[in-house]
Amino acid sequence: MPGISANTRTLSAYAADLLQYARWIIEREVDFTDCQQRSHYDESMPACVECRFGSACRWLDQHRTPDMETASMEDMIAGIESASEYLQSTMRNSDTNDPELHDWFHKAHRFLRAQGE
Repeated sequence: MPGISANTRTLSAYAADLLQYARWIIEREVDFTDCQQRSHYDESMPACVECRFGSACRWLDQHRTPDMETASMEDMIAGIESASEYLQSTMRNSDTNDPELHDWFHKAHRFLRAQGE
């Protein structure tokens, strides 16, 4: 069944690419200059909970770039879903009109719909 494993690798690579772009977008929004946790979110730390980058930092910490050999498709799908939710919430609060980001949303939602079938 070489077609199935090749298809799975292709889907995994596509999911990893979607996550990598989301990560890049979120990382450029966050300023870790004064972060005492070295960009690792800790929900028990008041500084993390109160930080204006807290939700982005939490997403970044929970969704480190997946290792294609070990990440499950379910984990990557969950990462794409949460990135989409996070980015949509931040877009609502800004005047962002980034065509590349809109293209990412389109690709991510199409991918997620296809995986739900």
